[in-house]
Amino acid sequence: MTLNLAKVRDTYFDQLFFKNKKEGDANDVSAKVLLLDRTTTSVVSMCYTQTQLLQQEIVLIELLENQDQLSYMKHMNCIVYIKPTVASISALAKELRNPHFKNYRLFFNNMANKSQLEQIAEADDYESVQRVVELFQDYLTINDNLFTLDIPRDVANPFIEESNCLISLLLSLKKCPIIKFDSNSLSAKKLSSELLYAINSNSNNNLFEDLNKKSDRPPVLLLLDRKCDPITPLLMPWTYQSMIHEIIGIDKNIVQLKSAKEPITLSDSHDVFFKESIYLNYGDLTDKFQKYVEDYKKQTKSSSIENLKTQNLVELKNMLTKFPQFRKLSNNILKHLNIISEIDNHISAQNMWEIGELQQIIASNLESQASIKPRLLSILETSSCSTTNKIKLVLLYMARFHAYSDLETFISRLENPGFTSPPPSASQISLMKSFGKRFNTGGLFETSSHNTNNISNLFNKKISINQLFNSSNNRTQPDNVFMQYIPVLNDILSPIIRPSNQAHETVAKLSTLVPDAVKNQYGNVNSNEPAQDIIVYIKGGVTYEEARLVHELSASNPSINVLLGGDKVLNSSSWLHDLYDATNDEEAHLAERADRKAQLRELL
Repeated sequence: MTLNLAKVRDTYFDQLFFKNKKEGDANDVSAKVLLLDRTTTSVVSMCYTQTQLLQQEIVLIELLENQDQLSYMKHMNCIVYIKPTVASISALAKELRNPHFKNYRLFFNNMANKSQLEQIAEADDYESVQRVVELFQDYLTINDNLFTLDIPRDVANPFIEESNCLISLLLSLKKCPIIKFDSNSLSAKKLSSELLYAINSNSNNNLFEDLNKKSDRPPVLLLLDRKCDPITPLLMPWTYQSMIHEIIGIDKNIVQLKSAKEPITLSDSHDVFFKESIYLNYGDLTDKFQKYVEDYKKQTKSSSIENLKTQNLVELKNMLTKFPQFRKLSNNILKHLNIISEIDNHISAQNMWEIGELQQIIASNLESQASIKPRLLSILETSSCSTTNKIKLVLLYMARFHAYSDLETFISRLENPGFTSPPPSASQISLMKSFGKRFNTGGLFETSSHNTNNISNLFNKKISINQLFNSSNNRTQPDNVFMQYIPVLNDILSPIIRPSNQAHETVAKLSTLVPDAVKNQYGNVNSNEPAQDIIVYIKGGVTYEEARLVHELSASNPSINVLLGGDKVLNSSSWLHDLYDATNDEEAHLAERADRKAQLRELL
């Protein structure tokens, strides 16, 4: 199976619903109930529409934990799709002891252990369980090439939970990979060890045997730490999906606009315009949307009252059958119009053209410190610019130049109520002082400079900067300065895709672990052999811009499949909150150590 999450999603839909229908009584058109837990509720809602479920006679969807509130409906069959956790298995056992429905088909989104299966068997007093199936869908599908893990904050051992979710991903893709990880990251190292243990342990039950039989080279699972590239999440993105998440926010494919009461669903599998526009820059997006509206006008013009009067009955019938489609198209146009309008309002109100351009200039090494500093001071003295946008610029400046003598000047501007409101918090000031040292960002800008010199190799199409501005703007630079910076991920992937490209040292120092099943199938693995299938997982969060990079890499290299994921999808706000929390934790730890030393001195 190729690294396409849409194909996995469709395969599992078939197994959950359609296959059951084929294997059952052909005349059985009875309505069904779908019982979920909190994990699989997110999985199902992000993969399947209500219409799809209704087409499979799913007329009722309930949480398994709410079983005490269910009515007895012995004429209805039940499909149970849950994650095999202690709580969900316990709730399932309780339901089977007092069944509300005729029979049950059980599906787990990850591996259920022997004791859990025994618990279910003991609870099935009425022998109402017809099937028990393990699917492997313990992750959230965002795009065809992008996933996240849904790990609860209160989980006892996050590394084991993370490993189990990634194991489910590998099994759903039918891949047993070699594991490459950033050896500079303790988190990536721990996770790689857990994964190696899990793969080798499950080789005993043949789960990972012969998964790569259609490939002459083993796939690669690349484990990275967000800390290896703290710059990408700080930058203002300029492609559609990225901009929506940065400016409005996307939570499990749901967008809540300020101007709308109801939340909006975004899905590349059910919205053709969105699918075709995900990676478009802002200028191309507005052009495409205008064309989308014009096409709608042409279609609806032919269905006007005057035209209907001149049509015969057959033509009239055909036209009337299209009315629901026109309504759906109209609603979709309105949805994207509202989204684009909110994005445009934010860009204008925050002067994001100027801020975004300066961000790219700093991050991409396009100008000198002497040239950048006065431009930054000018923005810091602009009252309409938000505190957060100013702080992001200061962080980028400090990461590149480490100019601590300039920092006091910047902070004084930020603390001036005439320039900035609200003033920066203590956490924000601490972060500005420590950012460059915390991440050792000097090497990042060397990487960025190296990449920008070869930007044409990555993007087949260069975009005129005029496309990103209204026609009233007189800017004439030949290149798109808003998309100059290339994420560090490109530099890390390059030597994996083309091992000869190792002249430039990457930020991440990669180590390799080889599972037993891979050794048995391929023998000694040659690390200098180019990879064909690469699954990238970034602990600490991934960005939509990195998903765009992966899309571009796969599109320009047809022999390569790259899949990207993380434990969450970041925008600049969520990344800054993570940085503030880390800064506060570090300062609290240092204060605690100082207290202990003081107590020790008193004792001595």
